[in-house]
Amino acid sequence: MSKFSLYYSEIRAKTQELAGLFADDHCLVTAGKTTCEVPVPLAARLLVEGTHRLASKEEQEAFYEAQRLNRPPISGLDAARAAFAKLILKKVAPQ
Repeated sequence: MSKFSLYYSEIRAKTQELAGLFADDHCLVTAGKTTCEVPVPLAARLLVEGTHRLASKEEQEAFYEAQRLNRPPISGLDAARAAFAKLILKKVAPQ
C-alpha cells in the first residue's frame, strides 16, 4: 500500500470513529492555546496529520462558555424563531 493510500485510509478510519462520537458532525479540536469547532472530516485530517488533538472536557466547557458570553442577547421574537426552527428541523431530519 502506498503512503498516499495509507494516509487516506487512516483519515477514513478516523472519520468513522469521530462520526460515532459526535452525532452533530462537528467537534472541538485544539492546537496550542487555540480551540475551534470543525466538521468531523476536517477534524479527522487534522488528527491524522498530528497538528491538532481533540479538546478535553475542560477546554470544551471553556469554549462553549466563551461562545455563550460573546453571543448578543436574544430577543423574544428571535427565541421563538429559533425554537420553531428546531421543531421543524427535528421533523425533517432523516432518521
